[in-house]
Amino acid sequence: MRRIYQYLSIEEKVEIVEKLKEEVKKLEEEIRINQDAFSSFIMEILYSTKDKWNLEIDELSLEIESKNIESKNIE
Repeated sequence: MRRIYQYLSIEEKVEIVEKLKEEVKKLEEEIRINQDAFSSFIMEILYSTKDKWNLEIDELSLEIESKNIESKNIE
């Protein structure tokens, strides 16, 4: 996924961060509600997915912040 992000504009990255945050909330809710219904293997996959999404959010947020700082320095 990281390679895809390098071709996106800052606005698109902001949009992706917002969508990922929404999806993380949905995933957390799904885990909370159905925790007892899932096997430990499935739970591990869900937690791993949540961690990866959170990492993507963090990395994209840093890129956005970095670009915003760069653009302010140029002005």
